[in-house]
Amino acid sequence: MATMDDHFNRVMRKNPTIQDDLRGIFKSSSCDSPQRSITLSQIPAYSERTGKEFPIKGGTRTQMCFILTVPYVCCFTSRIGTLRFYTIDINQER
Repeated sequence: MATMDDHFNRVMRKNPTIQDDLRGIFKSSSCDSPQRSITLSQIPAYSERTGKEFPIKGGTRTQMCFILTVPYVCCFTSRIGTLRFYTIDINQER
């Protein structure tokens, strides 16, 4: 039985620039703090950026788990449960 990790690895092999593309979406949206985060519904910018559909199908949990495989991406939920994503700058680490 295939695991989620196996599925994500296949997606990354078929789409080798996906992590850079997602980082680019976060960067172009200035999503570098919880106050300037984006939701899953704003990730369709991926298709505008790449000309391809976002390759992770399924529920929000699957999409969230995949996006969190990108280094330095953070996620939290709003009071009503909306997933919000942003990146941290590696230079901000302590």
